[in-house]
Amino acid sequence: MCCTLRDVGWQRKIGPLWRHYFQNTQGLIFIVDSHERQRIGEAEKELQTMLQKDEFRDAVLLVLANKQDLPNAMSAAELTEKLGLNQLRHRRWYIQATVLPRGMACRKVWSVK
Repeated sequence: MCCTLRDVGWQRKIGPLWRHYFQNTQGLIFIVDSHERQRIGEAEKELQTMLQKDEFRDAVLLVLANKQDLPNAMSAAELTEKLGLNQLRHRRWYIQATVLPRGMACRKVWSVK
C-alpha cells in the first residue's frame, strides 16, 4: 500500500490548492477534538465542505474522536450526530474514539481496525 498523508487542519488558505494536493484521494482521516464543544459546529461545517469537494467524492472517511480522556468530552455517538455522519448516504465512514498523545496521530491510526 502507498499512502500520502497531509495535515491541513483549519488552513483556509489551502482551499484553492486542493485540486493539486488531493487528486485521486481514496481515504480521508478527520481528527476532531472531542473536548472542544464550542467548536463542534465549525468542525461539522469544515467536514461537510470537504466532503462536497470533487477530490473527496469517492473517499472513505475515518473520523478520530480524539481526547476521550478529558472530562466532558463528546462520545463517538454524540459526535456522529453533531458532525452529521448519519446523513452520509453514499459514503463509507467510521468513527473511532481515541486518546492520541500529541504528535502520535499518524502512528496510532494504523492500529484502528
